[in-house]
Amino acid sequence: MASGFKINPKGFREIQRALEKEAKKHPVRVPVQAEMAAGSGAAPRGGSGGSVAGSELDLVAGWLLDWLFELQKSRRGAWPSIGELVEVTGNQQFLPVVEAHVDVAVDALGQDDLINEAKAMGRFGMRRFITMTEAGNREAARRVQRRADNLARRSACRDAVLRWVYERDANGESTEIAEIVNSPYGWFSGVQFSAADLVEAVRFLRGRRLLGGTDEIPIIEPAGIECVEQYGGVVDYLNRGDGAGVSVTIMGNNSGQLAVANRDVAQNQTNTNDGQVLAVFAEALREFGRLLPEDQQPQYEMVASELEREAAKDEPDKGWVRSLLSRGTGLLEGAPANLQHLAQVAKIGFDLYGQGLG
Repeated sequence: MASGFKINPKGFREIQRALEKEAKKHPVRVPVQAEMAAGSGAAPRGGSGGSVAGSELDLVAGWLLDWLFELQKSRRGAWPSIGELVEVTGNQQFLPVVEAHVDVAVDALGQDDLINEAKAMGRFGMRRFITMTEAGNREAARRVQRRADNLARRSACRDAVLRWVYERDANGESTEIAEIVNSPYGWFSGVQFSAADLVEAVRFLRGRRLLGGTDEIPIIEPAGIECVEQYGGVVDYLNRGDGAGVSVTIMGNNSGQLAVANRDVAQNQTNTNDGQVLAVFAEALREFGRLLPEDQQPQYEMVASELEREAAKDEPDKGWVRSLLSRGTGLLEGAPANLQHLAQVAKIGFDLYGQGLG
C-alpha cells in the first residue's frame, strides 16, 4: 500500500499544494482490481476510452496514449520504446506502475487498434516499440477534450470519490480524501482531479446523504452503498425515480377520487402543507416496515427518519425529498407478496406527491 499524506484536519486550504507534492513523491501504487460501475466512465479493455480509471492497468493504457500523442506532435511517425517514451515525455516518476502493467496495456491497446507495434524489434516490456494509429490519434484527442469538459470532470469525480470511499471502507482502510491521489480513482482522462474537484465532490455526496463523516474524512452511508452496488453512477442513482411508474389522476381536490392508469401523471392538488404530508409519509413507511422481518426494518426506518428531518424544515429540499420518496417506493415494490396490496396503496401516495414536486 502506498503511503498517503495526512490531511490537515482544519480544512483543505493547503490541499492543492500537498496533492501536487505527494504525486511527485509517491507514484500511483495502489492496485484497484474492481472496474468502475457501468456508466461511470470506466474504460473497456485497455482503459483508453474512459474518463475515470478503475485500475492501474486502465491508467497505464491511457497514459501511453497521452504520451504518444504528445511525442508525435514533434516527432511525427516516431516509433519509441516504452522506456524512451516515458523518459522523453518526462514521466519517470510513473516508472514503477508502468513497468508493472506495460505488457498487458500494450496488448490491450493493440487489440483495440489504437497502437501498432514493431514486433520484429522486440517484445520485452519496456523495449517494446510502438506508434499511434489513426484511431489512437482520435481517441487521444478526445481525451484532451474531455479534460476541458467541466461537467464531465465534476460528474466523474463524484463517481470516483464515492467508489473509492466504498472500496476503502470495505477493505477497512482510511478514507482520508487526500489519499485518493495514490489510487487510480484520483485520475480523470490521464490527469489528476484538482483539490477543488475533490472538495466539491465530497460536499455534493454528503449533501445527498451518499457520504457522511467530514469533508476531510468521508464515510460511506447506506445510500452510497446502494448507489455503488445497484446503479451505474451517482446521476443514475439520483434520477432512478424518473421513469414510468404508477400513474395517478386526481379529480377535484385532495379528497377526490384516485384513478390508477399505466403511465403519465395528471394532478390537481390544493391546500397541501409539505411538512405535514412528509410527516405522514414518514410514519406510514415506518409502520409498514414494522410488518416486515427485523432485518428489513432498518432500511424503512432510515428513509422515514430522513423524511421527518425534511418535514421539520421550513422549506424542505425538494430534490432530496424526491430522492427519498423514490427510495421509499423502491422498498415498497420489494415488499412480500402478502403485503403487496397495502404497499401499492402507499406507493400511490408517494408517486403522486413526488410528481407534484416538479
